[in-house]
Amino acid sequence: MRVGVFLFALGLGMALAQVSSEAAQWLERARGALGGAALANLKTYREVTTHIYYTPDGKEESRIVTLLLVDFVNNRVRLEIYDPESLSQPRPIPLALQQYSPRESFFWSRETSLRPLPPREREILRSSLYTGWLGLKYGKEGRERARLAEGALRDRRGRLLVVSTQGWESTYLLNPEGLLVGERLQIPGVGESITFFSNYQVVQGVRLPQRWENYVGGVLAARGEVLEVEINPVLGEADFFKPAQ
Repeated sequence: MRVGVFLFALGLGMALAQVSSEAAQWLERARGALGGAALANLKTYREVTTHIYYTPDGKEESRIVTLLLVDFVNNRVRLEIYDPESLSQPRPIPLALQQYSPRESFFWSRETSLRPLPPREREILRSSLYTGWLGLKYGKEGRERARLAEGALRDRRGRLLVVSTQGWESTYLLNPEGLLVGERLQIPGVGESITFFSNYQVVQGVRLPQRWENYVGGVLAARGEVLEVEINPVLGEADFFKPAQ
């Protein structure tokens, strides 16, 4: 019995050691730089963002506006996609929407009927709960692995923090204060994605980026600018409704 307890304790110690003490300190520093307790207590989040997409030679290709709803309490995420010109209408209808929850995930668009969200898209949408600046709300808690490294994301150098959470590995680039500068992800079906964050502003105690720039395969793919943000809005079933067809 004592041998079993010893082996269990040894295994637990090895698991805990996968998050180094220095990495844990930097995860807490990063959370503190983004609002500390205000970020940790983020239960729901609403964001409206303009996205500009580019061709490989750097020319603007298209624009969309998205509505992102994140419900950390119920582990669900909704993304609605709009034509920017439609937003002047009293009740704009999205071009398409995706929704993830542990119980059911689905996709809808004007051209197709309601259908289950494919596994890859489901996983990418689920990552909104654990990656990006929102993923830093957990600090050192719930991490599978975390370690520090030296290096750069593209031409920007700083402290690299490699963190695994719920199967997703983020390589965060932090400045000396611990503020998030950039993030590298390996996205299924896409490849290496590097996003840089800028124009930080404080909203209800949470310090969040208002602009971002994304590179895929080393080439500028998109830029984004946040138009609206709500911290801990009341989100209910009406917000996460399922289209009839």
